[in-house]
Amino acid sequence: MLIKKEAIILQDIKTVFNIVNNINSYKNFVPYCIGSEVLIEKDDELEAKLDFNLKGYKVSFTTNNKINKYKDIKMTLVNGPFKYLNGLWNFKEVEGKTIIYLTINYEAKNKIIEYTIGKSLDKITNYLVEAFVNESK
Repeated sequence: MLIKKEAIILQDIKTVFNIVNNINSYKNFVPYCIGSEVLIEKDDELEAKLDFNLKGYKVSFTTNNKINKYKDIKMTLVNGPFKYLNGLWNFKEVEGKTIIYLTINYEAKNKIIEYTIGKSLDKITNYLVEAFVNESK
């Protein structure tokens, strides 16, 4: 399943990029996120784990994130309830504002997970983008 979102944020690209890349703080402002931590961090790469509570169903997944500072973040699934999950954050600055694009492509491991997570993941990506807009204010 392919999910695409975008938003315009009234902040410079460095501020917005740093908010998106500060995974440890997601649990403080991203809806449904009950845990977020960076497990491994290198110069242009990190491994992060996110925990969500979706109406009583707890789900966790870990991604490897390749970071092209102030341009994009490419996410690849390491562990979680998906056959695959790839994501891309793109950042573009226009006249002191930042346009963020989020693309997630995934397939759940089975139909039960797809039913449980699939509908929620689209909502979560809406909330996620909205949360970053609000966090940057």
